[in-house]
Amino acid sequence: MQIVFFVCLCFLGSTLSQDPSGTPPQITDRILHGSDSDIRNHPYQVALVTTNGHHKKILCGGALVDPKIVFTAAHCTHVDEETIRPNLTVLVGANSLFDPEGTSHEIHKVIKHPKFQFNMFDNDFSAVVLRKPVVYNDRVQPIAVSEEEHSGGVKGVVSGWGLTERGRPSVNLKSVKLVLEDWDKCQDHFPRPVHPKITKNHICVKPSHKTTTYGDSGSPLVIDGKLVGVVSFGRMVDKKRKATVFTRVKSYLDFAKNAVDEFF
Repeated sequence: MQIVFFVCLCFLGSTLSQDPSGTPPQITDRILHGSDSDIRNHPYQVALVTTNGHHKKILCGGALVDPKIVFTAAHCTHVDEETIRPNLTVLVGANSLFDPEGTSHEIHKVIKHPKFQFNMFDNDFSAVVLRKPVVYNDRVQPIAVSEEEHSGGVKGVVSGWGLTERGRPSVNLKSVKLVLEDWDKCQDHFPRPVHPKITKNHICVKPSHKTTTYGDSGSPLVIDGKLVGVVSFGRMVDKKRKATVFTRVKSYLDFAKNAVDEFF
């Protein structure tokens, strides 16, 4: 941007993607065949960083929608339906994990959609409330959520720090342009009953060698400058192409507003 049952952008087999920490299957993608980008072109992009002792790594991405609110995937913030992933912080305004111009923010509260289940990947959505508001500048800006319906063939862009085609996490922020799939064709790329059921809370992109992969989970799909989805899961449909599914963010606007109102 971000496998047997499906990829979180995460599992195995046909390759769903699997959680960066090795917990339940979750689909987690990273940018394959993308291009290096600059955070100024994606100032809403944030990184969810996990710390283990002195070791830090980017676990997932997210989208800044307010000075204190980040939207991301639920499988990024939780290790199971009840347990919040420990030692998470949010990095904003950074091109890389150790970019001196990036700023790290503590998390005050994580609000996962109550109906999210790891085995289904519907409602794969969390709102993250920061302890202190971010400071806006040319590297840090919020993004508005699109409330439009987008049909197949429309182009969007995804950014993130996931695995590259060389199999290693990207040091620098990358982005890739993707083409939306018609919603009614999406399930064809995820044969039942092995794979999750595609619901109206999902958006798909056409299978391509250019796509997200491990590490891109939670990262934003943007169309016409507005947030449309966050990376949820995917799978390899053949040796060269992967299909990716995004959580449709507009489906959760009411939930997010009601959930975070108490913090303001």
